[in-house]
Amino acid sequence: MHDAVLRLLHLHQSALDAISQGVLISDANRRATYVNAAFAALTGYSADEIIGNNCSLLQGPGTSPETVLEMRAALDRGEPFHGELLNYRKDGTPFWNELKIVPVHDERGVLTQFVGVQRDVTARRDAMSKLSLAARVFEHSNEALAVADVDGRFVAVNRAFTQITGYSEAEVVGQNPRLLKSGVHDENFYRRFWHELRSHGHWEGEIWNRRKDGAVYPEWLSVGRVLDEDGRTLNYIASFSDITERKHAEENVRRLAYYDALTGLPNRILLHDRAQQALQIAARGGETLALMFLDLDHFKNVNDTLGHPVGDRLLTILAQRMLPLLRDQDTLARVGGDEFVLVLPRTDAAGASHVAQKLLQIVQQPVQLEGHELAVTPSIGIALYPADAEDYDTLFASADAAMYRAKMSGRATFCFYTAQLQAQMARALHVENGLRRALERDEMLLHYQPQCALADGRIVGAEALLRWRHPELGWIPPSEFVPMAETSGQIAGIGRWVLDTALGQLRRWIDAGLPPLRMSVNLSAVQLRQPDLPEQVAELLQRHRIEPAWLELELTETVAWDDPLESARTVARLNAMGLRIAIDDFGAGYTSFSHLSLFRAGTLKIDRSLVSVIENSEGDCSVVTAIVNLARTLGMHTVAEGVETPGQRAALARTGCDSAQGWLFGRPVAAADFETVLLQHLETTPG
Repeated sequence: MHDAVLRLLHLHQSALDAISQGVLISDANRRATYVNAAFAALTGYSADEIIGNNCSLLQGPGTSPETVLEMRAALDRGEPFHGELLNYRKDGTPFWNELKIVPVHDERGVLTQFVGVQRDVTARRDAMSKLSLAARVFEHSNEALAVADVDGRFVAVNRAFTQITGYSEAEVVGQNPRLLKSGVHDENFYRRFWHELRSHGHWEGEIWNRRKDGAVYPEWLSVGRVLDEDGRTLNYIASFSDITERKHAEENVRRLAYYDALTGLPNRILLHDRAQQALQIAARGGETLALMFLDLDHFKNVNDTLGHPVGDRLLTILAQRMLPLLRDQDTLARVGGDEFVLVLPRTDAAGASHVAQKLLQIVQQPVQLEGHELAVTPSIGIALYPADAEDYDTLFASADAAMYRAKMSGRATFCFYTAQLQAQMARALHVENGLRRALERDEMLLHYQPQCALADGRIVGAEALLRWRHPELGWIPPSEFVPMAETSGQIAGIGRWVLDTALGQLRRWIDAGLPPLRMSVNLSAVQLRQPDLPEQVAELLQRHRIEPAWLELELTETVAWDDPLESARTVARLNAMGLRIAIDDFGAGYTSFSHLSLFRAGTLKIDRSLVSVIENSEGDCSVVTAIVNLARTLGMHTVAEGVETPGQRAALARTGCDSAQGWLFGRPVAAADFETVLLQHLETTPG
């Protein structure tokens, strides 16, 4: 009998060790009394490490306290428990444990044991999680998704599909995608579609479909096959997005690329293309062509006084006025703020003159806007193909030059391109090309003009004036090459060179024993707009060991008032360094006293136009006196420019002006000659 029991127990042991689930038997106090081989393999603990211990050793930081409490409560009541718990193996790796624990009672109903069967369900949970995630992605994707069977009939669609097409899931499941057919594509399109899909397993492209309400729309569609293990098609999966907005955006981009956003006229790019085509046609047919450059006179005044919105509306109205004057083959383009270009195929000088006269009449007719009657006039330049040029760029430049000649002729007129203009353009090109290497070839130099105190004639300062000697053209005046340097972007480098050279020369004079004097250097608008200008100036002052008080930077009225607030911030930083700011050419243009106060300049330079008539005009003398008094009120030093006669000097002295410069005191000369003037001045000046 005993042997039979042992054999039965051995059989039970073998059976428990043979099953794949982990088995743990505990006593009524939940201490392990037996574990099978599968449990040891599952947890990594040997039977000796488990037996006698509580199963809580399998719990870890990720184990749910709520599930543990639920399990203990069930066991405390002597009830079975079935659940999933995150447990940890001996090596610390987590796994999801499916637990089935059953209480065991003896014949008297007393709880004697717990039998637990455990299984690793991590893989199953991961798979379920992925399936759940896939379902959520499918349903909540912004892309419309649809699954079709091997016959191409819909078996599932997501929310984005129903939103885009207007069909509910119930309306499309079981239906063929022909339900969405728009009629835009022919049968050849669909044959190519299915051939590509069946041959390569994928198709992607733009397609037009129809919504439930009948509206046709573009979509970007991607379709792929799902295969089984044997390579047979199980399903087709399609994803698509409504690209209506993108198509609109592409059209807007195209319009922005080729048309002016304000007037709707062709822009510079489209003008170039159309002009090139027109020139090719003219060349093949031996025909003439006219290109007109039209610029509105004083249009900036409209923007400055009434604001840019009014200016924009005026431009739009004028563009619409000009269009009816043109033929179908003509082109009217807006190429800049208030600049228009017309291309007139098969048009000679007489025809161009006729169109220009009509443009003059129609453009200058008054326009009522915002309660104002506005009237602007055009200046028009005309160049002819092939007489003036045979390519577009040269023809454009020729018409532009003729337009500037029209402005110089009094505006509100038109001018044809001439041989004289061609010579001026050739010189301008020669000068601009030479300017690019003028500094590296040492063609530029500084001349210095003395500034003298009116009270006793002492030289108190020098203005550094830029000069350029071209190797072929000779001396070129600053009024000619400085605007070129500004428009070509070279003025920043040239301006830094001027400042560097002037401060270096001042250092050499001081080292030679001459008394320090204030060095005045002109700043361009481009330099003033440089955010690191104060740092540049500070670096040059330090390099040449010049006290900031001996440097004066001159700004013209137009430079300073171009962007007064930003300019004032830059000037404030320069003032804080201890150098002086001068407002040059004061009185030559319009100046706001509030702007003058805003800049807190140290010097006001009176323009030569006021000085030249001061001894002969009591009115002009009063103007200069008013300027001097204004400057004194603001704590500013005054310097009169262009003083050429003793009478002018005497009149300026009576106004209370502090200093002056001009030919009466000395012409601009090279550094060596200026040093000689300084030495002679020191010998003849008392004290």
